[in-house]
Amino acid sequence: MRKIFSIIIAIAIVLLSGCAEVDLSETKDNARSNSSSSILAIREFTGAKGNLVDLVNDKITLDASEIDDGKAHYYNTTLPSEEPVYFFIVKSPDGKLRAAANGCQICGRALQGFRQEGDYMVCNTCGNRYPLNKIATEKGGCNPAPINPDLEVQDGKVSISLAELQDIRQFFQ
Repeated sequence: MRKIFSIIIAIAIVLLSGCAEVDLSETKDNARSNSSSSILAIREFTGAKGNLVDLVNDKITLDASEIDDGKAHYYNTTLPSEEPVYFFIVKSPDGKLRAAANGCQICGRALQGFRQEGDYMVCNTCGNRYPLNKIATEKGGCNPAPINPDLEVQDGKVSISLAELQDIRQFFQ
């Protein structure tokens, strides 16, 4: 019995010691490139991208009349660092124009953004609901990351500065 056990152990050692040589470098390279492309595909923003707006003189400027209807209006821009940011502006029932990132601290990495349902913004990832009157007033959690809770209208235009947009860029990386 001891002899059979010793033979089994010897065979196992030979098999586990790697008698056969296999070149895994090609397999590793393929796996590495496949996982990179999978990560890139997953990392694409799938929420409402909205209209592309250009930064001019370190700010974006929009006509206030276009966003004065109580509906969320989605926009995106590319920062000078080539990083994209996605955001929305909505007029809340209390009459304020509110700007927030179309992403949040908790679910932001999912890159799915928010949608509007009546007087609420709803996270497309977890389903949490946020009243329009609270948009851009609270940081952290799954709240749409604040940009400005009360955009000022000057000469019929609203502006968001480059600095404000840079503050939300981490939600889209």
